[in-house]
Amino acid sequence: MLAFLEPETISSFIGEKSGYLGVLLTSILGAITLIPGFVAFPMAALLLQNGAGYRQIGAFISTLMMVGVITIPVEIRYFGKKLTFYRNGLAFLFSFLVALVIGGVMS
Repeated sequence: MLAFLEPETISSFIGEKSGYLGVLLTSILGAITLIPGFVAFPMAALLLQNGAGYRQIGAFISTLMMVGVITIPVEIRYFGKKLTFYRNGLAFLFSFLVALVIGGVMS
């Protein structure tokens, strides 16, 4: 994403001025993306340097680490459908709380 988009474009989609729509967008992207933490955190730093907002990156990283849309079939096999959707749903909602706290602390 960083190679193809200008900082202004990144800022318009997931910058501070994108508000809750940017938080929702990044939380959805984080939920469906499968990236290891050692790649995600440096990428988040680069996104911040290129105009992304703290709330948006907080939502992205928290859903990236806690919500696993790609891994749902494996989770269902081991934990069952009800627990899998319950865990992922609560983790997704919790990411918004994380975004609010990070946005409040970093503002």
